[in-house]
Amino acid sequence: MPSWRALRCNRHHFRALAMLKLLVPIGHSPRSLHAVRHAAFLYRERCASEIVLINVQPPLEATRLEAFHPLSRLRSIEDRFACDDLAMAERVLREAGARYSVVKKVGPVADTIAAAAAETGCDEIVVVAPRHDPIHALLSMFRRSVMSRLVRISNVPVTAVR
Repeated sequence: MPSWRALRCNRHHFRALAMLKLLVPIGHSPRSLHAVRHAAFLYRERCASEIVLINVQPPLEATRLEAFHPLSRLRSIEDRFACDDLAMAERVLREAGARYSVVKKVGPVADTIAAAAAETGCDEIVVVAPRHDPIHALLSMFRRSVMSRLVRISNVPVTAVR
């Protein structure tokens, strides 16, 4: 028998006893707003109780910039990039009236997202699905995608939204 967390919320089934807390990773791509809009929809339908937006920046100290700037300056650059990435997503959730919080992290993307899901007590991760055009299909053969790694290492379900 599936647990109550595994139940999907829709109009034809009984609603779960507790609503889901969703983690939505936001990157610099405007496509990540599809996942935010889906999470806002789930919030309006009372399937989600809270949405946690996360932005993960790759560490700049692993680049040549470390030789020219102090670590505090690199962290402020990373924070500015994160704020820029999150601005539109926050606007979408504010307009939807959704309850949300924001997490900014620095580190390897998939590992950091999976760790943040556990830290924040999220029940599900909602991501934007990768593109399926020929160029992206070819690229995915040569490198592992963040989503495939996230699905492998995450302890909570990962939902991909188109």
